[in-house]
Parts: sequence; C-alpha cells; structure tokens
Amino acid sequence: MKRFLFIRAIIVLVMVGSSWGIIANTVYSASLPVKNAPLEEKYKGEKELDVEKNVGTESAAAEVIKRIKPGQQLPSMILKGLNGKSYDVGAPRNKAMIISFWASWCDPCRLEAPMLNELYSKYKHDVDVYGINVTRYDRLEDVQKFSRSLNLKFPILLDEQGALFEQFGGVAFPTHVTIDDHRRVREIIIGMLSERELECKIEALSKKIR
Repeated sequence: MKRFLFIRAIIVLVMVGSSWGIIANTVYSASLPVKNAPLEEKYKGEKELDVEKNVGTESAAAEVIKRIKPGQQLPSMILKGLNGKSYDVGAPRNKAMIISFWASWCDPCRLEAPMLNELYSKYKHDVDVYGINVTRYDRLEDVQKFSRSLNLKFPILLDEQGALFEQFGGVAFPTHVTIDDHRRVREIIIGMLSERELECKIEALSKKIR
C-alpha cells in the first residue's frame, strides 16, 4: 500500500510539475527507505531532533512542512560541512547555485557524483555546487567513505535532520535544485541526470548572471 501511495504521489508530481518547475525522472532515482529505525537509532547520539516531540502547536507543525516551490527564494539555513565548516545555503551571493540531495546507499547518486565533480571544477567560478547529504537517512561514516572514495571536490554539507530536504518535498534521491544569483529557486529535479543534462542546467544558470 505504501509503495502504491508513493507511485501515485510521483504521478501527481509529474502532472503538476511542469507548471511548478518540478521535473521527475524516477527511473533513475532511489526512493527513501520505508522504515529507517536502525539508522535513526544509530544517529540519536548526533544531536537528533525529534520533530514529533518539538512540534507543540499547529502553527509550528505548519512551519515544519512548509514547502519551497520554484519562484520562491531559498531560505537562510546553516548546514555543517563534512570539512567542519558551516555554510549558509540561503545567504546572498553573486553566483547561481545547484544543490544535489543524496545518500551514500543511492546507486544513481554514486553514478552521478563524478559528473558533478568534473562540472564543479569546470564551472566553480560561475556556479556554486553543493552536495547535501540527508544524514537522517544515512550513516555519517558511510558519507565520509563515499566522499573519500570518489575524491569529491565540491562541498559536502550535512542536512542532519532532513529539514531542508523536507522543504523541497523529499521523496527520492538524487534530488537537484537549481537556484539563480537572486536566490530564487528555478527548478526541482527528482532523479539522476546525464552529464550533458547536468551541464546544460549549469550553463543556463551561468548565462543568467553574465
């Protein structure tokens, strides 16, 4: 039943996505685990935030599930990087940005990461590239191994509780978000993109700021 509801939700996304700037490519995506109790238990020692316990009012609950849609500005949100630094993904900047939500167990993410690596090296002066690991659905040690094994050069950030991922709908990995230099969300893309598709997205963002 849960699988049926997930598939139906994806169909709805495809039907309405064109007007919102949401693109779904679910053939090359990995859906979230239906139940992730072992991972959540393991991560409790790493400053876990229990949403159910912290949402005490209806207004607070509405804030938690507030969705970001294309055309809206990216909110300020400080995430810790795998390198120990802090990054405000919504801070004003003079460059466009593409962010990729991923998990270490996601096969399409592993295929796509080297492409992002090459494109980051090529376009880093025009477009920021961030890989955001949704650590709520992962293990920190696996994230570190993933990054080391692929020698990732672009910043890897940790969405430890999945709060930012949730604001973008949070249904599958990888999920990409393209953002212009005015912090406006252009597209939300669910699923893996080819190297050429990724480069076209980055080139389009780069041209908008020239």
